[in-house]
Amino acid sequence: MAIMEMNTKIKLLGWSALLVVGQTLATALGGPASGGVLAANVLSTIAASVAGNMTATELGNYLVEKLTNSDKILHSRDLTEAAGEAISLVIIAAAKSDALIEIAERKKLPYPQQDLCQLAGKTADYWLNLNTKAGAPATSLLIPEAQLAKIFSPDSTEFATVTGSDAATWENFLNDLARSQHKTLDCDIIKAVAGELHATFPRAFRQVLKRDSQAFAGMLLELHTEALGYLQQLGLQAGEILGKLQGVATQDQMCQLIARLDTAGVGIRTDLAEIREVLEKLADTSAPRLPLPYECETIIQEKTRDFVGRKFVFAAIQEFVRKNPKGYFILEGEPGVGKSAIMAMCVLAMNWRCVAHFNVQSQGITRAEQFLENVCTQLVKGFQLDYTTLPANATADGNFLARLLGEVSAKLGGKKLVIVVDALDEVDLTSQTSGSNVLYLPHSLPDGVYFIVSKRPQPLPLHVSNELTFDLMQYPAESLEDVKRYIQKRTGISGKLQEWVASQGLPVEAFVTAVAEKSENNFMYLRYVLEDIEKGAYRDLKLENLPKGLEQYYERHWGRMGMMSNPLPMHKVAIVYVLAQAGEPVSRRLLAKLSGEKALTVQQVLDEWKQFLRFGAGGWRNPLRPLSQKLRRISSSQRYS
Repeated sequence: MAIMEMNTKIKLLGWSALLVVGQTLATALGGPASGGVLAANVLSTIAASVAGNMTATELGNYLVEKLTNSDKILHSRDLTEAAGEAISLVIIAAAKSDALIEIAERKKLPYPQQDLCQLAGKTADYWLNLNTKAGAPATSLLIPEAQLAKIFSPDSTEFATVTGSDAATWENFLNDLARSQHKTLDCDIIKAVAGELHATFPRAFRQVLKRDSQAFAGMLLELHTEALGYLQQLGLQAGEILGKLQGVATQDQMCQLIARLDTAGVGIRTDLAEIREVLEKLADTSAPRLPLPYECETIIQEKTRDFVGRKFVFAAIQEFVRKNPKGYFILEGEPGVGKSAIMAMCVLAMNWRCVAHFNVQSQGITRAEQFLENVCTQLVKGFQLDYTTLPANATADGNFLARLLGEVSAKLGGKKLVIVVDALDEVDLTSQTSGSNVLYLPHSLPDGVYFIVSKRPQPLPLHVSNELTFDLMQYPAESLEDVKRYIQKRTGISGKLQEWVASQGLPVEAFVTAVAEKSENNFMYLRYVLEDIEKGAYRDLKLENLPKGLEQYYERHWGRMGMMSNPLPMHKVAIVYVLAQAGEPVSRRLLAKLSGEKALTVQQVLDEWKQFLRFGAGGWRNPLRPLSQKLRRISSSQRYS
């Protein structure tokens, strides 16, 4: 094995180890019970307590060198596998980027997506098989002071901005990987992908760790023990600090650390374990993980944050699959009741061993061809079907998808394939042939194939056999219990919510019951109202005067923004009205032009309404259809046109 290849792997493993060691130490010293231990950040606090009073930067790079050349780290299979999977995820995401398409078109090169996706599929094995040994020349991995401060920051928002190893190291790795697969990639393509790895590897690495915290807890504990040993060798003797660092010593605590990364995943482990137990027979969890697009992973992480309950839904899914050799399970419910979160939790509960597609109107993911390309690609790669690329007509209609489902069914051997599709009601039906099923979904399915789909209770072209519609609105008692659990969990981890409840002179149980009743079992309402309480928006309001239901919440927010004062703030009304009417993302400049207001005024209004808005490709948009309809009614009633 070439020295350069080993050196590259050693440096990248050292970097990966440092990411988790930094947050382990930050958790020990920078958590809620830290009692003001931190002088500036975790690293500087420890540095001030070791022999010689090292600077934080000196201590950080000492740990880098030790971790990079540790036999335990270089031979840690769990660490190696996690890093390899994260690299693969980033390469797949980069392969589809506009930046690479632009390079290919500018230099008149073939589009690199196919080659890069093939490389990504080989990355994990290639990475795992690269030999490493302690003492190899990898000590040049010096971390800048600013990066070290972020890596060892107890503030998860700071940690989330950490970038990966230097781009040159990633270029070396990509070139070696391409050579191993007898591929030649343009130097600008390599540079672009290396840049993505530099920018996003830490985020992808954290997602892999969070995916199954129990699997990686032992690895984190070993890394923490190793780092603590190095610190004690340096003479760390400060009793309080040493005691806190030694206190992080169990796998359960390591699971808590993983859940804390990126401020996501808090508190869902118990629910996830219970749901996995219910859905354990839905998919072959021992099979290789199916290649979900990176944007799907982001949506899943967002939607499952603070997830609670809904076990009655998962039990119904399990029962449907048990009783039927194939078919469609259609989850139906009003906006805000948690359909997308349930779909995302299905994917997590099956250990990502299912095909998934999320229609997201605010991100422009609404067309049938996007669905077909995504799902067909997952099927081809996940089941190693005999296609080097998708046929030209694969996304024209549902015929190629139907063929792939037949081929996969023949390979299942009595096992099951689950395809999760969220938000059928957000699909742009004008993007497909009139009279066809939404997204060209097949009328009938081969044995062993199941679709779990969600939609609002509105008519859609969906004529399928072997289907069951599960109306979430018919389970108010079960939904109410889940709503109460959600409020209890949020209150339990939020000091500001606890302060507000105490100021009302109420026990927490009374607060939970009252807010649950006012929510009308709508999780979107809970998210907004609880966030508003935490921000102090209801500081002087009694519990009984909180808005009742999502629509009244919108009206109350309308009033709080001064939209009903006399005289009317027509500049605000104009801007919000344009947003409510817009059917696609609107830039700040276009908002200013359409409303006739200055760009600064537009930005001030956007800041006031940002909790209801999303910013993405194309500009600002209001993703909530109920809010759009409500704003239209309120705006019109105030005689704005």
